[in-house]
Amino acid sequence: MKPGTFDLLILLFIFLGLQAWWIIPIIIKNNKLNKRGNDLREDIKQLEKLYKK
Repeated sequence: MKPGTFDLLILLFIFLGLQAWWIIPIIIKNNKLNKRGNDLREDIKQLEKLYKK
């Protein structure tokens, strides 16, 4: 193994960890908003069907 490879791997893992630290909460929040939007769309469709009759 060449000198410095271990240090480079450590820096790479730190970089990936920091990226995941701020990206994962954004993805989770986005999924929650999308689920809420889908639930609202279903409610709107049900109300439209009810009032069309």
